Order: sequence, then C-alpha cells, then structure tokens
Amino acid sequence: MKKRMLVLLALFGVAAAQPADGTVFYEIFLRSFQDSDGDGVGDLKGATERLDYLQDLGVGGIWLMPLHASPSYHGYDVTDYKSVNPDYGTLEALKAFLAAAHERGMDVILDLVVNHTSSEHPWFVQAEAGGSRYRNFYSFRNEDPGWRGLGGPAWHPSDDAYYLGLFWSEMPDLNYRNPAVLKEMQGVARYWLNMGVDGFRVDAIQHILENEGIIANTPENVAWVGDFEAFIKSVNEDAYLVGETWTDTETIVRYHERAQLDVSFNYPLFTALIASVQDRNPAGLAYVLGEDRQLYPENARSATFISNHDQIRPGTALGFLRRDEARLKLAAGLLLTLPGVPFIYYGEELGLPNGPGDADEEKRTPMPWDASENAGFTTGTPWYALSSDDAELTVAAQVAQPDSLLNHYKALVALRKAHPALAQGTLILESQENPDVLGFVREYEGARALVLANFGDETQLETSAYAGATELLTKKEVGETLTLGEMGMAVLELP
Repeated sequence: MKKRMLVLLALFGVAAAQPADGTVFYEIFLRSFQDSDGDGVGDLKGATERLDYLQDLGVGGIWLMPLHASPSYHGYDVTDYKSVNPDYGTLEALKAFLAAAHERGMDVILDLVVNHTSSEHPWFVQAEAGGSRYRNFYSFRNEDPGWRGLGGPAWHPSDDAYYLGLFWSEMPDLNYRNPAVLKEMQGVARYWLNMGVDGFRVDAIQHILENEGIIANTPENVAWVGDFEAFIKSVNEDAYLVGETWTDTETIVRYHERAQLDVSFNYPLFTALIASVQDRNPAGLAYVLGEDRQLYPENARSATFISNHDQIRPGTALGFLRRDEARLKLAAGLLLTLPGVPFIYYGEELGLPNGPGDADEEKRTPMPWDASENAGFTTGTPWYALSSDDAELTVAAQVAQPDSLLNHYKALVALRKAHPALAQGTLILESQENPDVLGFVREYEGARALVLANFGDETQLETSAYAGATELLTKKEVGETLTLGEMGMAVLELP
C-alpha cells in the first residue's frame, strides 16, 4: 500500500433487520449430518446432539434442507408439507431441535419448496385422476405449449393432457393463479412459524409464476414474493425469507426494490469469488463488488456463500489435484469479512471435497466427525459413501490442529461477531497498484477494519499510514511494511 491517499469507493451497507446483524448461518443436510440410531441416515436427534459443535464454531443461524415427507433422498419433491420425513424423526424431534437451537441463540430456517410438489403428493394424484378440486392446483393443457424447462421439456404428458413441471416430470408445478393454492401454502408457512421456526429459505423463488414460456423472474413472480413476504410478517413480524435468487444482480435487485425480500442469495458474488481465487486474480471479484454498490438498495441484505448443496465444494473446486489449504483459507477469509449474511455449507469448514462422481449425491456426502468407523457419522452402513478417507478431514483431527481450516473458520467467525465494522459495516474498496491484492475497508459508526487479501505469491505492502495498527487475526502490531504470504490475508483494526 502506498503512502499516498487511496481512492475509495463506498459500497453497500447493511441495515438492522432480521436475521440479526453478524449472524453466520450453517446449512445442514440432515440425511448426511449425524445419525443417532444406526440406520445409516442422519436425523434430527443426531443434529441436536451436534448443536454444541455449531455453537463452538460460532454459528447463529441454521438452514435445514427439506425435512418434509418425500419419495426422494433430497426432499425437494414434497408429499406432505406439514410432516417430518420419518427418516429424520418426528414432529417432537423437530420441536426438541428448535428448542435446543434457540437455547443456544441460534435461529432456524426451513427449506420451503413452494414452486412444485412431488408427483406422489395427494393433490397431484387427485388432479391427474380428474378431481375437480385439485385439477386447478396444477397447470394442465390439452396441447403441449413447447416451453423449455430447466434441463428438458417443461410440459409432460398425462393421459390426453399435459401438465407443467419446470424441473422434471416428477415435480409438477403448483398453480398460484388459483387462490386456493396460495391459501394452502400460507397455511403451511403459518403452521411452521407457529411451531417456532424463524423463517424460510424459499426454493426456486424465481420460478413460481410463469408467463407463456418465460419461466423465471416475471413481474407476476416478483409480485407474488412481495405478497408472500407481507403474509409472513403478518404472522410473525420478526420472521424472514431467504430467496434462492440464482440469477443476475439486476434481477436480484428487483426482489428487494419491488418485493422487499429480506435476504437474497448473491450468486454473482459467489461465482466471482470462487473464480478469482481459482485464477489468482481479484479483478473479477472487485468488479462484482462495484456492481453491487451501484445496483443494490442501501438496506438490501445479501446472503454470501462459497458452497451449497448444488455447487462443487471448494475442497474440490479450489483443490485441483491436491488439497490447497491456502486457497481454502483465502476463500473463507473473504466470505467472512465481506458484507452480507454468510452461509457455511456443512463440511465446508473442514475442506470436505466432493465424492468421485458427478451425481448431486457427491456434493451431499456424510459429515466426517472422527477417526472411528464411518467417521463417527453412523454406527451402521452410511446411506451414501463418505467423500474422503483422509484422516485430516475430520472434526476431531482439525480441532486438535491450531492452524487447521476449521480453526481458521472459528477465528474468522469470532472476529466478525466481535467487530461491528465486519458484521454491519459499509465496504470501501481501495484502489491498488498491486494487481494481486484486493483491499477494502469495513466501517460502522466510527469503527474501521482494513482487509488486505493477496491472490498471488508473497508480497510486501507499505503500511506506514497504518503503522501501529493491530492485525486482528494474529494480534500483532503492524510496522512500516506488511508481508502477505501466498494467498494470504490480513485484517487491520484502524483508528
């Protein structure tokens, strides 16, 4: 960093709203997190037993992937919205989980699959049979309109008609132009909010209302989200929605401006962050941060992430032919120092890789806890093979290593929670002559922190302007120069 004054670009800040400022979320796939009864399938009781681990990690919120009755392993095709999948336990087990999480100060949001049901849902079974009440719960036409869905045809044959199923034939889309459908889904949301959940992650939020071949982000769809937001707040003013806004920034912004969506997943930032770390070049990430500044409303809350159940895990995407600890730590450092509501995908904090194949199951393999058989996930046969037999990729091994990736995550989460500038502050990008270094200041009510991220080889930066500042991760005082190791990061507390 040069002694001269640097050009600053103020980026979006974070307004006080739900979820609480500074909250870090953790995404759990129950089937793969912890099995309590030896049947090889993770469950709610097992997840409850692991809440102390999440508390130690510093987690303040939990996103549970679909837990409703479903014929599939993943649960995104629901057959009963007011039930718990027997594989995962009972309603009483869920209530116990909620109580235990809330005792530890953790919010819990449920995956809510509003766009479609399972083809085995009683509504659809009766609709296909011609039942007068449920036929209009779905979209049937006499002719195939020929729309393109998400990976294949959008309309599927059923006797002498066709029905809409954007994802595939076993996931028929609900018809929200029928007020009875909306009333049913509002009843579902009320049921879970009254039970004590804090909100929902809304699956496929951009596909709920289509318009003659336009299958995403129609004006009617944005309006639907706004109406559903208003309903949620009418039940519990502190409840919130997190939208799966898997689209471009301009489109995401519409959901904040026109629908007052509480939190949107920032997919463009995810893509840019991973690509910049892969390419060892911060330019793409800096560009997206600048775009966010220009487009996002001041009070918009962005959910940031570097992995989830649909993406290649960083342990694979950033590992290439070997485990690249430096890249993984840099990605984690960026996730937990940038603005937004960070989401950690289970196992990400260990550097857990994908399994060897291309199936989605390889992104959702069992959590490795210790060196025992089946890595402490189950005493039985796991529902799916573990993705790695590396002894270092377990919670027990990394807890014992001070410089492990897990302990790096813990330090970053604690740092974010302890410093309001990192939890709530605006972001100010610094103009840099060194093309390998991304620098930004987080500022909130007079508190400031400077983050310096090196995407290249070891480099030295002149820091005389900040001499005497404390580097918050190492607790060391900064001198005239600061050495950043390869893919290294520093967080300086500024006066």
